[in-house]
Amino acid sequence: MIPLSKPSEKSHIHIFIRWGGTLLSIGIMIYLLSRVGWGEAWQTIRQLTAWRILLVLVLVFVSRLATFGRWHTLLKDQTPTLGIMDTLKLTFAGLFASNVLPTTIGGDVLRLAGAVRLGLSTSLAAASLVVDRLVGMTGMALMLPFSLPSLSSYLRSRNLAAPAASMAVPLIDHLKNGVRKVLQNLRFWSKHPLILLKALGFTLIHQAAIYLIIRILIEGMGEALSFWQIAGIWSLTYFITLLPISINGLGLQEVTITNLYTLLGGLSPATSIALALILRLVWLIGSLPGAFFIGEVLAGKSPAEVQETLPEETL
Repeated sequence: MIPLSKPSEKSHIHIFIRWGGTLLSIGIMIYLLSRVGWGEAWQTIRQLTAWRILLVLVLVFVSRLATFGRWHTLLKDQTPTLGIMDTLKLTFAGLFASNVLPTTIGGDVLRLAGAVRLGLSTSLAAASLVVDRLVGMTGMALMLPFSLPSLSSYLRSRNLAAPAASMAVPLIDHLKNGVRKVLQNLRFWSKHPLILLKALGFTLIHQAAIYLIIRILIEGMGEALSFWQIAGIWSLTYFITLLPISINGLGLQEVTITNLYTLLGGLSPATSIALALILRLVWLIGSLPGAFFIGEVLAGKSPAEVQETLPEETL
């Protein structure tokens, strides 16, 4: 009985931390908005023209389809019974769970459950999701060097360069240990580097769409940042948002965007806050198609049903 109680207690603590972090982050965001002024933030948003808004909506779906392409590339050679529409539905259902549903059950968990219900083995489905996340993190890590000039300049201006370097050492060690564990899940994909390169290509398309969205929004609000500055600062935002201290990054992402794009990018607080709020709305809109697939994903199909529908779904 004792071993069973410990995971439950840890789970409750983990959930408490996430909800607490979410509420704290939202509180900080509201405070920042009150300091800048709701009216000023709204006036900044109102500068956006219709064509910019339309282009942003197109790009967000380019981004979403690229994440689908990345995961399907990893799966298709290992699971010929999994149709392209099945992967698409699972991807959007996972996005909906991550960006719309206020739950500690993330999109990866939903995708795993749906994939298993479609006949994939649990180990294969889990490994594909780990590699999918790893490829996504690799793409973001490639952009991190572009954040270094702005970050080092800011740290030097605040005399924080030496303390930040010492704090980075344990973080780097933690990342190394995490990478070693993840590499154990590569197996099949490590013998097929071309598949990984194709998946990385999709993640770079996904990232480029995000950076273009941010650039279009920033310029529409009367300010400017280079494409590579946007990429570097967003990569920092991405890794900070991965910290398990909020529900799906809610609040934490907005606070991080507001602070990093102001401190490192030199944007006005009003523009940074408006950017953070608009991006949250854009991610929600881009995830809405998943609402139509969640019921089907959770209901699932038997392997026989998947095999029967394969020819129609792959045409």
